[in-house]
Amino acid sequence: MDNYLTEIVILLTLVVLILVIAVFALARQIGDLHKRLATADSVISEARPKVGELAPFLSMVTLNGSPLEFGGPHEAPQLLLFVSPTCPVCEEMVLTAKSMARSERLALIFGSDGGEMQKHTDYVKEMDIEDYPYVLSLELRKKFQVSELPYAVLIDEHGVLRSKGLVNSREHLKRLLESNRSGYPIQDCVVQGELPGEQAP
Repeated sequence: MDNYLTEIVILLTLVVLILVIAVFALARQIGDLHKRLATADSVISEARPKVGELAPFLSMVTLNGSPLEFGGPHEAPQLLLFVSPTCPVCEEMVLTAKSMARSERLALIFGSDGGEMQKHTDYVKEMDIEDYPYVLSLELRKKFQVSELPYAVLIDEHGVLRSKGLVNSREHLKRLLESNRSGYPIQDCVVQGELPGEQAP
């Protein structure tokens, strides 16, 4: 009987030791994971353009093959509106952006990505924006971490990112453009509102 109890005690002791070792190993892995996540967050934070700072300078080619420089000093502020042929809210915002760009004297640029080239070509013609630069660039969308459409980015004539955010209505876009007149930068200023935008993939 004593031998039996001794064996049970030894067995339970081994089980406890194994569990302790497993807990320490798990705790170490969790610690390593936190370090990796912190590093990843830091990289994302540093890569993301911040309002009030210089916007990234990018040389691109428009849908019709013309060269385009986005960011950097320009004669007029640049308004970049991210849209998609499959986004119903974007149709209204395209018309609104055209009107406001004329009244505010802004260089209006349309951005999109993915899909068939012909669909974008047809969309440009249908929306009567053939006189405006239309860029297909996944890189540009990732630069500004655009997750929903329509989304607008405003860069002043000195190349500084003044404001950015989801624009579901004329009032949304008007508030975003206010930063250019007031001189105060606005970070993700637009409240997601009345009309749902397209969820980006």
